[in-house]
Amino acid sequence: MNICRVLTAVILTAGIASLLGCSEGNRIELTEEQNKALVQRIHSEISKGNLGIFDEVLSPDYVRHCQAMPPESQELRGTEEFKAFVADFIRAVPDCNDKIEFVLADSNMVAYVTTTTGTQTGPMGDLPASGREFTLKNIVIQRIEDGKIAETWISWDNVAMLTQLGFFPPAAQNEP
Repeated sequence: MNICRVLTAVILTAGIASLLGCSEGNRIELTEEQNKALVQRIHSEISKGNLGIFDEVLSPDYVRHCQAMPPESQELRGTEEFKAFVADFIRAVPDCNDKIEFVLADSNMVAYVTTTTGTQTGPMGDLPASGREFTLKNIVIQRIEDGKIAETWISWDNVAMLTQLGFFPPAAQNEP
C-alpha cells in the first residue's frame, strides 16, 4: 500500500502529508468515508470559530459556485477570498449554527444538506442588520482532489432567507 495513502487516512489531510511530499507526484485519493469525514471535520472546526481550517483543507485553486449570491460573488476563487467571505458572514451572523443533516459520497464527490440558523445582527453585503432570526436549508456538493476540497457548489432558497430577514418583498418605492 502507498505510504502517502496510509498517512492521509490517518491524518485526514491535516497538512502533514504535503510536508512529507505525498502530494508531489503521488496523488492523494481518499475513500468515500474519508471524504465524508473531511467535510464533517470542516463543519466542526468552523463551529469552533477556526477559519484556519480552510488553509489545511482547501486546494490553492479552490472555487465556490453559488447562484444565490450577487453576480460579483457567484464564483469565489482561492482560499483567501473564501475565508474573507466566511468571516464577513460570521460577523453578520455571529450566532450562526450550521448542522449537517446527511452526507452522501460517490468517488471524489460529497453531497450534503445542512440547516443553518442564526440572527443577522450585522450588515450582510448591502443589507443592513435586521436583528431577525432565520432558518435555511443548504444543498452542497464538493469535489475532492488530491486530498483537498477543490470545488464547491452550494444552493439555497434566497427568497426564503430574505423574507425571514424582512428584506423581501422589497419595501414599496415612493413614486413622485
